[in-house]
Amino acid sequence: MQDMRGGGMVPETKMQIRSGDTADVIIVGGGPVGMGLAIELGQRGKTCIVVERGCRLHNIPKGQNLTQRSGEHFKCWGVSEAIRDASTIPHDYGSAGVTAYGTLLSGYDYDWYRRAQVGKFYAAANERLPQYATEAVLRARVAKLDTVQTRFGWSATGIDQDADGVEVVCAQGPDGEHRTLRGRFAVGCDGARSRLRLSAGIEQDIDPHDRRMVLLVFRSTELQYLLKRFEGKSYFNVLKPELEGYWQFLGRVDLGGNWFFHCPVPADTTLGNFDFAALLQGAVGAQFDIEFDHIGFWDLTIAVAKSYQRDRVFIAGDARRFWHQYRI
Repeated sequence: MQDMRGGGMVPETKMQIRSGDTADVIIVGGGPVGMGLAIELGQRGKTCIVVERGCRLHNIPKGQNLTQRSGEHFKCWGVSEAIRDASTIPHDYGSAGVTAYGTLLSGYDYDWYRRAQVGKFYAAANERLPQYATEAVLRARVAKLDTVQTRFGWSATGIDQDADGVEVVCAQGPDGEHRTLRGRFAVGCDGARSRLRLSAGIEQDIDPHDRRMVLLVFRSTELQYLLKRFEGKSYFNVLKPELEGYWQFLGRVDLGGNWFFHCPVPADTTLGNFDFAALLQGAVGAQFDIEFDHIGFWDLTIAVAKSYQRDRVFIAGDARRFWHQYRI
């Protein structure tokens, strides 16, 4: 049996598969992709078991821009109204953005991202809300499907395939109970560092940009007033020659003074040796109040899987293609 922790082998100790541990599809990873797949299959009468290591949703506002194509999926899944109600940004803001040169307040800016103009070509509108809010809606929808089981707090540790199906060994916490799940197929929706992809032996083409990026989540009421000239805009890109094409990326989490900011930083940057407030104020071009809720780093990397399938194992979402690796 393949060991998903290191790609080696684990002893052939077959655990008895209990009633309720079998399904048509075993889905490893309960983020938006895994939950969306479970809803899609569950609505079609296919049984699924979703294995997700996290019990609680994180509170980092990533993955906020949901396109019209995503909206069409939400419509098919019966969650459009719930997604709209969960949005933290007024719908007339949408995903409109501005790119500025030097600083946001330099006066050199261009309103280039006008997604609403192509809305008539889609069956649904785009939405903007943090990924954790999207996940909450999808979890609630999954809970109403008799065809889908969820195993929150469990991690997949190994897989084995035969001609008829896949067995996925799961553990509850680091020292908890082990169970073996059996399905006709397994799908890895477990992100950029997908253990299921590694265990299936699916290789990637990787283009590391070798850039350390910072993610700042913060609160500021003064910034609301400073950016009054950009009424109706949700996010802002700042271009500086010294960044050599990389952006400083500022966005609203809501209209209550909550924001996020991404930017490349020197490779040796730590929490203790860098002035993140000065970085933010330099991007905007003015002094303003800042109260940090989160400071984290991520690696800028582009990777594409060489295959999306190995026999009865599939990969989806960031497990197959991603352009960053978060370290949250």
